[in-house]
Amino acid sequence: MKAMRLAPMLAVLVAFASTLIPFGPADAQWVFLARRAVGRIHHMAEGTQPGGRPGYDFATVILDAPADKVFATALAMARKNTAVRVVMQDPGQRRLQIAEGDRTATLNVVPFSDDVSQLLIAGQAGPNEDSTASRVVQAVLRVCKEMNKECQVGG
Repeated sequence: MKAMRLAPMLAVLVAFASTLIPFGPADAQWVFLARRAVGRIHHMAEGTQPGGRPGYDFATVILDAPADKVFATALAMARKNTAVRVVMQDPGQRRLQIAEGDRTATLNVVPFSDDVSQLLIAGQAGPNEDSTASRVVQAVLRVCKEMNKECQVGG
């Protein structure tokens, strides 16, 4: 299953992110760094897999919003979108999976503090998609817009 191959990569991204930004009380340096990172969408894509299968596409952004609110917004948007179907949802873990045809994407929201969270979306990279046109980047931008958060790709 495509979702099964995607889960280990998502776990690696979450584990990596958790080492960069500590959980628990924030000190002044962490707050400064987190505020500079808020709204910057970071994107990574893996090329075509053996056999011509599409690679994976990842996008992440730190938002100055509670994790539960980010998850609830993303879930509501997925439910309203008639082009996709919600395959799995786990509000306790703030995780959901959607499908569009034979493509799947997994969304996870990680709380860093009461008011700061990280949104991660992983899916299949489409042929000839660049970093600003990928489906996962566009999904992150839609969540940002719905939450009235200013987000931009990269630097």
